[in-house]
Amino acid sequence: IKDVRGNNSRYTPLITCDHTILSDRRKRMQDQPKYRWMLTRGIGILLLLWGNTAQAFDIPITLGLSAGQEFQFKPPPVGQARGTSLMFSPGYQLTDSLRIETGFSYLQDTYRRGKVDVEIRPNLMIQLPGYSYYGRFNLGFVHLVQGEKGERRPSTGVSLGEHLTVAGVPFYYELGINPQTEKTKKGKFRLFWISELRVGFSYNLQKQ
Repeated sequence: IKDVRGNNSRYTPLITCDHTILSDRRKRMQDQPKYRWMLTRGIGILLLLWGNTAQAFDIPITLGLSAGQEFQFKPPPVGQARGTSLMFSPGYQLTDSLRIETGFSYLQDTYRRGKVDVEIRPNLMIQLPGYSYYGRFNLGFVHLVQGEKGERRPSTGVSLGEHLTVAGVPFYYELGINPQTEKTKKGKFRLFWISELRVGFSYNLQKQ
C-alpha cells in the first residue's frame, strides 16, 4: 500500500477511514438545519389546520409551541448545557384550572455529541385560581431515537411557570426538573438530574 508520495505505508487505510467518518459526520450536521426548517414548517401547518377545526366545532383545544434549554446539575459538572429543544404541545382544557397536554419535542443534546432525538411528554397543568402562576407534572418518554434500551425508561418531572400576555399574545415561561436514566461515558446507567428552562406561547382556541 502506498501513500500519495509513493512511499510504502500501512497506515494510509486508517487515515482514509477517519476522513470518511468525518465527512459523514459533517454531512449529517449540514442536514440538521434542513430538518429543523421542515419540522418548524410542518408544525405551523398543523397549528393552522387544527386551530380552524377546533374553532369551528367550539372544542376547548389548546395549542402550544415552545423552545427549551436543559442544564445538568448532577452528576457534575454542575450547569453543563444539555439538550436544546423545540416542542409542539396540543392539549385539552378540562376546567379553568386544569389542562392536559402532550408535548412532542425535537431535541439536540450537546452531551451526546449533538445527536438529534425525540421525546414525548404528556403532562397535567394546574393553574392557581385568580393567579397567573401554574404547576405542571410531566411524564417523559425520552431518547426514543438515539437512546439505548436502558435509557428509554419513562421519567417523571415537575415544573413551575407563569402566563404572560405581551402585545395580545399569551406567552409563558417555566423552570422544571426532569430526571432521567442515561448511560455514562463509562458505560454504566445512572440517574441524571436535569433542569429545563422553557419559553413559548399557548393558545386556547375556544377563547380566541
